[in-house]
Amino acid sequence: MSGYSETVYNNSYGGPVTEINCVYPISGTYGLLPRLLYYVTLIFAIFGRRTEWLIIGALVSALTYAGTTAIHLMALVSSKSGVFDLDIMGAWAVLSTGALAYIGIIHWSSTLRATRARVVMICWGCLVGTSLIFGRSELFDTPINPPEPACYSSKGMLLEYPSQKWMNPDFANCTYQCFNISKPMRQSSEIMAIPHRILDNSQYRTLTYVLVGPIQFAAYAALSMDAQEHTPSHMCTRLVMSYLIHPGHREQFAKTVYKASMEQWYGGYFALLGYVRRSKWSWRKLALSSFVIPWMLLGLVIDVLCLPLMVCNIVFNELTLLQGGLPTNEANMAIGQWGAIVNSVLVLIAACITKGMEIWDRRKKAKQLDSVVEAVVAVIPEDVESGMAEEVQEVGVVKPKLAHVQTLQDMEDVMKRPK
Repeated sequence: MSGYSETVYNNSYGGPVTEINCVYPISGTYGLLPRLLYYVTLIFAIFGRRTEWLIIGALVSALTYAGTTAIHLMALVSSKSGVFDLDIMGAWAVLSTGALAYIGIIHWSSTLRATRARVVMICWGCLVGTSLIFGRSELFDTPINPPEPACYSSKGMLLEYPSQKWMNPDFANCTYQCFNISKPMRQSSEIMAIPHRILDNSQYRTLTYVLVGPIQFAAYAALSMDAQEHTPSHMCTRLVMSYLIHPGHREQFAKTVYKASMEQWYGGYFALLGYVRRSKWSWRKLALSSFVIPWMLLGLVIDVLCLPLMVCNIVFNELTLLQGGLPTNEANMAIGQWGAIVNSVLVLIAACITKGMEIWDRRKKAKQLDSVVEAVVAVIPEDVESGMAEEVQEVGVVKPKLAHVQTLQDMEDVMKRPK
């Protein structure tokens, strides 16, 4: 039952609201400031140079944030129907950027390729890729529940929160069915009714759809062990090797692809395509090529364009989250928003202090060693020191004298001398 006023619309939307949907607002964990911190750390990890200790420290923050988000997104698999949990959209913005950043970090960061963190990155990429498969189903394949008629009080106040029913007697006989739905990891008191047009905003949803393909392929690339720089994924290479290469030529095939990828960028792609082209024609080759060749071409495009795509994905997601009118649990001034930035800054300061102390200790030990050497030199007597200097000068500068070897002529001269 709804009490609808045609003259007064006492709500924060600046106009009449006729249909509503229930949502859970975006949590402070996925607020603007934590997202900005996450983007900055990812970009720093990709482009950082010569400061491995600092890059690893920044990357740990990004990996733990995205890893927690991945587990959360998989847990929200049924949280769009009934009451739409907007954390799905916040988590999608975080993980979609992370999937594209994974390709950038693995393929473009020379600092991380030479460390053991590369193995951790592969595991993290598999986690992010798996969660994005869940996220795509939640965000794009699960329909939003049909809207309900908006409910107003006799004074034209829109019913937006369950608590209003108990605080305002005018809403005693006016409610929404979605207020009675419960979801995991949420409380019923957090439910909020918003206009249906906000969730059905096709403009921002179209922006998000633009990059679904590249994002999903980046997720599959992470799952297929795409861990070598500027080369086809391990799974793609093994697929070609198993079904199109003669067993006796597989070792040579693997060496050729590896050598081509080491000699020049993207050489592994062209070597692999060359082997596919020269393999004997068959129905198996036709079926496999129709799958493998687009896979390799998409991998090449994602590798080349991963960084521009990551920037575009950030812009589109932020337009959707900031200008779409989606509610959030916390304002930017709340501790849940800026606390993550303060934590990261404190960790960074601690890392810098530790590194500074390490450099100071190294210089202190070097000065102590120099003072010991000077003390040893000071106790050597002057005459010994001058003798050592002369000996060093003779050994280092004076040429040795020629030795005289006795000959038969010398012996005859000696015998002829008068006694």
